[in-house]
Amino acid sequence: MDIYQDPMLNVRDAARYLVIPPTTLHAWRRDEAIHSVTPGGRGWPTLPFAAVVEAFVLRQLREAGFTRRRIAEAAAGIRREFDDDYALARPGIGFEDHVEIFFRVDADIYRAKDRQQIITETVRTFRECIQWSGNDPQRLKLARFGNVYLDPRFGWGRPIAEPSRVAAQTIMDMWYAGESVERIAYEYDMPTDAVNDLVRAWGQASEAYIEAA
Repeated sequence: MDIYQDPMLNVRDAARYLVIPPTTLHAWRRDEAIHSVTPGGRGWPTLPFAAVVEAFVLRQLREAGFTRRRIAEAAAGIRREFDDDYALARPGIGFEDHVEIFFRVDADIYRAKDRQQIITETVRTFRECIQWSGNDPQRLKLARFGNVYLDPRFGWGRPIAEPSRVAAQTIMDMWYAGESVERIAYEYDMPTDAVNDLVRAWGQASEAYIEAA
């Protein structure tokens, strides 16, 4: 899969996995704050894996207090700074001096929180959740669901639970069908706590998604 050109997720699914309002992700796509490709049909995927990583980065800025306009400006600014259309998805974004470029855009967020603390928290999240192979993003940890990843090499781009690499939706389907956590854990050789964490977080994220939609 070409992580820059091959569509992996539609906006609705990406918003659910990233736990952000779908209207926000639609706006980022429309404003070209993230990349997208032409869909093959209505509801078809439009976001390559690199675009999902870009959206994750922008979500962190949103949580830091950036407005929609400031996020669009930050996305454009970081690309100009490094002369790279995909600068948002590069490993350089994990270094404090590079991340600070974002925070020069909107000084208002410093009123609510210490500037250095914002940068430190954002950098830590990038480093913990994005894994790169060379200069390319390789997989993205969906930390809110536990040990769950988006990895274009596995699961057709759907979230997978480590270490079994079973699709997270498969686990949830079994849970909704009435299987016990213990049975699911046994079936996929996973710790019971890991299954519990996924089931709980998936339910909470779904509720938050529905409220925001």
